[in-house]
Amino acid sequence: MDDRARLAAMAEELRTKPPMDLVLRAPTVALLVGVLQLALRHPHIMEHDAARQAAQNFIGAARIYFHDCPATLEILAQGDDPSQDR
Repeated sequence: MDDRARLAAMAEELRTKPPMDLVLRAPTVALLVGVLQLALRHPHIMEHDAARQAAQNFIGAARIYFHDCPATLEILAQGDDPSQDR
């Protein structure tokens, strides 16, 4: 199978696959947000709108999840600011 056929087969598999149930512990959610915030700054990784939107959707969902965690929300907000990268 060449790359074009493999990509077409993958697209069909992804189109028909049902959603994946995923359970994450709070520290993992926070860690993934940080990784995604860094990825959003990378000019080549996030060139595609679908990747950018998926990252932003996850980060937005995490902010809702952490709605009652002000310290965590503050740190997530700092993660939006490249000058806060360490």
